[in-house]
Amino acid sequence: MLGQILLRTRGGLALAGMAALALAGCTAELGPAAGFNTPETVGELPPNYQAVSAEWVRASLKDPAKPVTVQPPLPAEVASCNIGVLGKHYGWRVPVRYAVEDGCGDCNGEKTVYLWFNRGRIDRTSYFPDQC
Repeated sequence: MLGQILLRTRGGLALAGMAALALAGCTAELGPAAGFNTPETVGELPPNYQAVSAEWVRASLKDPAKPVTVQPPLPAEVASCNIGVLGKHYGWRVPVRYAVEDGCGDCNGEKTVYLWFNRGRIDRTSYFPDQC
């Protein structure tokens, strides 16, 4: 009887829908939240990571002829970066140094961007080695 009364109202429909979703969620296996992964799912660094990294950075420069230096991933293993205060993301961290047009004070006309490879492709970029 109470169920019939609740189902007649909008609030009751929403409540019944939310209850069904909650019950379905109890039996479902949950994986990592969006944006998060595990070190085991990162995969290998692609053999052409240097060419891919240089092309990626040059595509964003005003003058693509400027020098771009792709450094080896540091550390030479899967690294982690923080996604705000929510958790960690794992990937191959590849630092790329490039010249900037106007300089940037203490960086002597060069900046470093960190490209994060995951499953053979760049999936994140950051300007700090521990943030992404």
